[in-house]
Amino acid sequence: MNLMRNLLIRTKTFVKTLSTAGKMDDMSAFRISYNPKEPMDIDNLPSKDPMELFDLWFKEISSSEEVREPNAMTLATCNRKCEPSARMVLLKGYDSAGFRFFTDYDGRKGQELAENSNVALVLYWRPFHRQVRVEGTTEKLSPEECDQYFHSRPHGSQLAASASNQSTILPSYQVLIDKYAQLQDQYPTDSDVVPRPQNWGGYLVKPKAIEFWEGHTNRLHRRLLFSREKSEDEHVKAGLNGWHYCVLSP
Repeated sequence: MNLMRNLLIRTKTFVKTLSTAGKMDDMSAFRISYNPKEPMDIDNLPSKDPMELFDLWFKEISSSEEVREPNAMTLATCNRKCEPSARMVLLKGYDSAGFRFFTDYDGRKGQELAENSNVALVLYWRPFHRQVRVEGTTEKLSPEECDQYFHSRPHGSQLAASASNQSTILPSYQVLIDKYAQLQDQYPTDSDVVPRPQNWGGYLVKPKAIEFWEGHTNRLHRRLLFSREKSEDEHVKAGLNGWHYCVLSP
């Protein structure tokens, strides 16, 4: 009941704002109050290794029914001219080495990664008022790891990856549908092994910096930055496994 009441209050405020402003593009009142479920205790961290801390956050959030796709993340890339682009992808694994995702090497993001290996990731979990930012570099995963993940995907997703030349111009959508149908005829059942396209595979994002952000009331957000770079600042503390960390102003 409290959730529905808060939603109605925000909706009424939004409608009132639109009616008084008279413009649909007036977003000055678009805001909510942040109140995290379990505030992050910066002075008593459960781990001083950011990958371990990420694991704790991710497991907590992925076990909640409030977040349907906890592994959805923004991936920002840059070409050789330093022109950025961003899109949503799915995180498909992480460990002490970094974060993994899969895509078409010939698509726009793959081409940009070939020109410039620097990337940024953002995972945002709205019900928890938390986000994690990652900055790092990428390297391709081994063919064996790519094969293993490719054949773990649903049969239809394997066919789609083979049918689509990602980011290229289509004469019509029907062309893609026809190509997919041809592959369905060639590999009709789930037991048929669909060869992984050589231009499809995965990347490892090796983090250089990881920031944990938590929204709080009155915009007094909590920001905790881990970095591989050492600092002479007395407020930067030594973490674990080569990491250093500090608190940032919101």
